[in-house]
Amino acid sequence: MSRTTRPLHLLLAFVLAVAAAGLIAGPATAAVTVRTYETDPVGQVPSGCSTPSGAASAVVSSTRGRASARSLRVDDPSTTTITKIACPQPAQQGAELSFYAYPAALPNGFMVDLLGHQKNVTGEQPVFHLVVDGNGRIRWYDAANWTQVAPAGTVPLSKWTAIDVQVPADMSAAHVYVGGRYVGDAGPVGVRALADVTGYQFSSDGTPTSGDDVYLDDVGYGPAVNTPPPGTAPFTVAPPVTVDQSATPVQMPNAAVIVPHGTGRRVLLAYPAHTDSSATNGTRFAYSDDLGTTWVADQAANPMPDAASYNLTRLRNGDVLAVSYHTYMVAGSGDLKAEVDSSVSHDGGATWTTRTGMMTTPTAMRTISSVTDRPGSPLGGFVLVHPVVEDPDGTLYQSGYGYYADDTKYRQIVLRSTDGGLNWTVAATVAVNPNLTTAAGYEGFCEGALERVADGSLLIVMRIGSYLPMYVSRSTDDGRTWSAATQLVAGPDQQSVVSVYPSLSLLPGGPLVLMVGRPGLALLTSPDGSGRTWTRPVEADYQNSANGVLLPTGANTMMVFGDRGANWSHPTPDPYSVWSRVVTVNR
Repeated sequence: MSRTTRPLHLLLAFVLAVAAAGLIAGPATAAVTVRTYETDPVGQVPSGCSTPSGAASAVVSSTRGRASARSLRVDDPSTTTITKIACPQPAQQGAELSFYAYPAALPNGFMVDLLGHQKNVTGEQPVFHLVVDGNGRIRWYDAANWTQVAPAGTVPLSKWTAIDVQVPADMSAAHVYVGGRYVGDAGPVGVRALADVTGYQFSSDGTPTSGDDVYLDDVGYGPAVNTPPPGTAPFTVAPPVTVDQSATPVQMPNAAVIVPHGTGRRVLLAYPAHTDSSATNGTRFAYSDDLGTTWVADQAANPMPDAASYNLTRLRNGDVLAVSYHTYMVAGSGDLKAEVDSSVSHDGGATWTTRTGMMTTPTAMRTISSVTDRPGSPLGGFVLVHPVVEDPDGTLYQSGYGYYADDTKYRQIVLRSTDGGLNWTVAATVAVNPNLTTAAGYEGFCEGALERVADGSLLIVMRIGSYLPMYVSRSTDDGRTWSAATQLVAGPDQQSVVSVYPSLSLLPGGPLVLMVGRPGLALLTSPDGSGRTWTRPVEADYQNSANGVLLPTGANTMMVFGDRGANWSHPTPDPYSVWSRVVTVNR
């Protein structure tokens, strides 16, 4: 049969047989449609499918079949036109697309798409867009860049390989299996929320190149499979809980701390409530007394409601320290000094003492932006990011990035304070290199996440640009000198870790955890706590601005905070939203 809808008792037999063959790894819950192409005319587009405008047709072939005489052939002999086939299906929440692929020739690659609609966007489009490239690597596209799902060699040439793409009903991700083995996740195009899935399509590589020749057989399409994949170890990620939502921007949460409260504990969270611009400011403040099950807005206790953003740290003596993200040039200092606003609470964040200290640099700075959120006060040369690291003697270390007067790219620095975070001096430049790479979007070393790791060294993970590799450096002398920055790699295939706003925390007595953004928010762990080796990235959430923060809550638990997009996201969030998730680290 070329197209069959199997009743439940026959479906069960089919699922067991296919699972034994290694095609799928999750239970089906309803009928699926399987195409074998055995009665479709050779040389024709199979019934129920079509050739999109401007493309060449993929047709039924009798050259080979997986276990029969025929298959669907995606053959691209043209240098100007790709070969493509689209197969519409009724709209549904989530879907499963399973098939066997035989790449006879793959100089460029072949595309696998699930079609559908984004929320608040008109028109059908690919909502999950994957490619198997010429090296047998699987990647996915988020509307800006390609991210690896599985390494080279995953899909070999001249061999039938089972591929299964499972999109759960919440449509948050596509779980990809090859030969019955979970290999990784893909996010939705645009990393935005989806309304539905409406079918699938296959094509040769998405540029007008020639030579790709792929046979597809036993193509199955059915309802969502909601069984979580096994490959999220070592992390178990709970569903999101809404902290706040608004018609106006609330986004990019980056400050969280946990404090004693009554007979329990309280989580404090701060997040910007303005557009992503150096000329705007304003923050919101909320707390949870049940580790993120519920949240309460508490703007009255906000230590810096008019700041652009700030960082939070609970110090060894129990105080909570808030340090402003922006610094402001001190007039008449020769651009060697900048004001640093901070605030301290001695009662778990109920009340705060505000103060203004000074950052002093050994070399003149230039302002990090031509605009400022404080009229009449130019921004300093550096912004301050992430929680401080505290030594037993009270010395504090703060990550910052920006410019000395002659810098053309960002410089990553570490500052030191010996007076409780009031005043700061530059301990060292960690990394600066205007010529590190010619890659588009190279910004310099920035956004460094700093932590005292298990072996006693200071480790910093840094951004160099959106979708570019992250870099890592280490100090074994309390921040005075730093190793040459090297690319951060992870997993058994040592893939590069990309791309923005890392968040780094050492769990009590346990592993070191790193969260990175774009695409989505992904988690990695260094099991021995040293940061010398890392597990492969596991996505915690796709539909966000890629800016968030993680907060340890126990020896094996964390909270992760993110948003549902920023003011520059497409489409713009409606409403804007900040969320929390509980994450368990399975040792």
